Amino acid sequence: MRALARSSDTLVLIPTHAMRYSPVPTQKAGRMNRRTFVKAMLAAPLYGLLMQGCTSQVDRIKRGRFTSASATEMSTMDMAHNDSVYWAPLNIFDRLFETRMVDGKAKVLNSLCTDHSISDDGLTYDFTIRDDVQFSNGDPLTSSDVCYSFSRLLTEAAVNTDIPLQIKGGKALMDKKADKLEGFKITDDTHFSIVLEAPNGGFLAELSSPAMSIVNERVTRTAKNFGMDPAETIGSGPYYVSEWVPNDHFVLKYNERYWGEEPTVKEAVQRIIPDASTQDLMFQNGEIDLIDLSSVDSLIVQRSYKPEHPDKIVRNQQVGMTYLALNETNKFLKDIRVRKAICAAIDMDDIVHNLMSGDAIRQNGIIPTGIWGHNEHLEPSPYDPDGARALLKEAGYHDGDVSFELALSSAGSKLLYETVSSQLAKVGIKANIKAYDRSAWMEKRLAGELDAFIAPWFMDYNDPANIMAVFFGTPERSKGRSICYPNTDVMERVLKAKSILDDEERKKEYQELERKIVIEDRAWIPLYQGMRLFCLGERVERFTPFWAGYGDFCVKDVVLRKEVRA
Repeated sequence: MRALARSSDTLVLIPTHAMRYSPVPTQKAGRMNRRTFVKAMLAAPLYGLLMQGCTSQVDRIKRGRFTSASATEMSTMDMAHNDSVYWAPLNIFDRLFETRMVDGKAKVLNSLCTDHSISDDGLTYDFTIRDDVQFSNGDPLTSSDVCYSFSRLLTEAAVNTDIPLQIKGGKALMDKKADKLEGFKITDDTHFSIVLEAPNGGFLAELSSPAMSIVNERVTRTAKNFGMDPAETIGSGPYYVSEWVPNDHFVLKYNERYWGEEPTVKEAVQRIIPDASTQDLMFQNGEIDLIDLSSVDSLIVQRSYKPEHPDKIVRNQQVGMTYLALNETNKFLKDIRVRKAICAAIDMDDIVHNLMSGDAIRQNGIIPTGIWGHNEHLEPSPYDPDGARALLKEAGYHDGDVSFELALSSAGSKLLYETVSSQLAKVGIKANIKAYDRSAWMEKRLAGELDAFIAPWFMDYNDPANIMAVFFGTPERSKGRSICYPNTDVMERVLKAKSILDDEERKKEYQELERKIVIEDRAWIPLYQGMRLFCLGERVERFTPFWAGYGDFCVKDVVLRKEVRA
């Protein structure tokens, strides 16, 4: 399993509001279907049970309260064991740095850290942290808490180990050959230094990752159920968890000791509602104040939300991309002419405009839109079915000769798979869709045995290494993604690129490597970057989604209308 960037690699996120349906009902028919659906739901026993669990009308509109819903429950609030659901960590913990959108671009900004310096060789970082930060239980936050938080990721040795492993002595600590993190030197409560094993030009960006959340050392060391028991899971962020009922809801309350700007939301209730239709109905009834439209039926979004609430919809790009992986150990896919033919046969305009209803951005490379180092001038692969047929003929293949398995996981999007398979069939390539359960799919992918698959990759920090090194940093990583890219010289350059300290030089190197992998070798087939749509309820004045386009977000970025603030 990956240790860093946010992606299940078994889930292809096509927001349901973007799916194509045929035949498409008329506008009138869409509204009639919606009214019929609402009536049915109002009469359903499930809705009655839900209403019994809801607070009274008076409580629901309590000043300062914000209610939202998620289809997915988090497994734990502990970042040593959680690399997929970030709702709680983003709100109850702080990090040394935060990535925020500034003038439309992602920027790494100071958070707990107020000042830093970097040695000329790029190995030693000196940090100063705020002296006025308290955890929600009143304990002061010190350098020791930071050291413990980083070290704990390694001693737990579960997920999110990649960043602290770069610190000198990190591997020895993880392998239990040392009892402390050698490269972390504490000067006093607000000053410390970190010595890296090798220079890393993107290290500060990495420290803004949710994985690098700072926990309370005193409480966590003795906790029996850290990450599961709210009383033992203490952070310094704007909120603390006051209640968690698994698979039902959890409650965030404002941390009055918070050092930052006071948010307008004083209490946030997150309901766990797996059923998208129920989420929609609750939003329409005013029971939730914001809805993530990626979980709502596309017909409802297209024919109700978009025309009826145009000024209430907030769009945010999902910083990452959905890609097609091709395994170069496959007897057909190892031929670059076949890989080029596959690129030429995929009609990305059709996928973006029809399948995604325009709520997507075509991607041409590996470094996605919104990430430092993205090359907006990288030319797209043109849609050219005639050229694809010519390439296959040049390779000695007749119509139907080239075939491979397109592995669909249980969490994947069958509609996207079918679209790509159909486009390839038009040029004589048989991409045979085979469905796997998630565990079997992952086992085969890690073994490098999947012929091809489609998956998303979401960025956790604003640096190309968060995707380039993960897929093409070593032969082992490439095999673990079932790409099996054979060019070890390129992989060595990808790893060395992290050590380049000059930003312009590092950007140039990443973009040259990207061109080599994508354009020359066709070892990566970029598809699109999705857009995430949220709709604001009447009690919300404005909302800024998380920079990376997660469904999880910082509640402090929700601004309630003045009349409902506490």
